[in-house]
Amino acid sequence: MNREELNEALLRFGGDLERWPEGKKEAASLLVASDPTAARMLADFAAFERTLADAVRPAPFGAGEIGGVLQALDATEASWSPTPRFWIASAGLSALSFAAGFAAMMMASAQDVSPSLIDFASGQANFGGLL
Repeated sequence: MNREELNEALLRFGGDLERWPEGKKEAASLLVASDPTAARMLADFAAFERTLADAVRPAPFGAGEIGGVLQALDATEASWSPTPRFWIASAGLSALSFAAGFAAMMMASAQDVSPSLIDFASGQANFGGLL
C-alpha cells in the first residue's frame, strides 16, 4: 500500500484501522509503521473524525426534560369539540344547500331546456358509455 491508496482507504473506511477489512488493515499498519508521513496522515484523519463527531454530538437529554415531555403528554388536551350549536348550524346549511339545488332544478325544468341538459345537471348523463 502506498500513501495514495492509504488516503483513499481513509476516506472509505475511516481513521479506525480496526474497522477496516483484514487485508487492507494489515497493509495500512505496515505502511504506518514504516512511513512517518503515512502515520501523520492516519493521526490527522482520526483527529478530524473526532472533531466532526464532537461537532454533531446531540445535547444531553436528562431526566428533567424527559419528565417535562411526559407531563405534557399526560396533561389533558384542550381540544375543540363540537357543541350542539355547531351541529344545528351544519344541519341548517346542509338543508339550505339542498333546497337551493332543488329550486334551481325546478326553475331549469320550468323553462324550455333540453332533457339532455337536465340529465347532465342531475348527474344522469350518458357519456358514450365512458362511465
